[in-house]
Amino acid sequence: MKLSLTKVVNGCRLGKIKNLGKTGDRTMDIPGCLLYTKTGCAPHLTHHTLHSIHGVPAMAQLTLSSLAEYHEVLTEYKEGVGKFIGMPESLLYCSLHDPVSPCPAGYVTNKSVSVWGVGGRVEMTASKFMAIQQALQPDWFQCLSDGEASCAEASSIKRVRKSVDRSLLFLDHCLRLQEESEDYLSALLSISLDFQKGARSHPRV
Repeated sequence: MKLSLTKVVNGCRLGKIKNLGKTGDRTMDIPGCLLYTKTGCAPHLTHHTLHSIHGVPAMAQLTLSSLAEYHEVLTEYKEGVGKFIGMPESLLYCSLHDPVSPCPAGYVTNKSVSVWGVGGRVEMTASKFMAIQQALQPDWFQCLSDGEASCAEASSIKRVRKSVDRSLLFLDHCLRLQEESEDYLSALLSISLDFQKGARSHPRV
């Protein structure tokens, strides 16, 4: 991946992210948009209609919460979720949660993060999470993280720091599992941290 900036004004950056995708020949504008999907399908659009629209974002957003329950099928399929949903040419980003469906608070521990699918709560440990990402084969995925502090209207500094500590611990575990995997997952990994006042003073942020 290569970040190419064309303009920076008051800290706001305009440019492109290059060398994306499994072949390294895709680019994405920043700032940019993602194509929102529900279980890999753009809402209210047929596959044919979607491909006839000009200017569709280069990267589609998949949500782990909607796909976690089907990971066994995708593991057997072995060719990744892109081909499975009929979008083999699209860049794919897998987020933890669905941004339009808030999840209940209080289900994050030091060992797991819960996501909520059609069948209810699915508890994600680092090993289970990375196994699912291996099955999905996205180009970019959001690492396990404790994002509850950023969703709360008022979080104490202690809670924010706990959120950052947990998120960094999950990141370390996921990176180790990624490096140790026999089928190395060639994908960008991002982490979501709460950048409130209490988080900025964290020694690893």
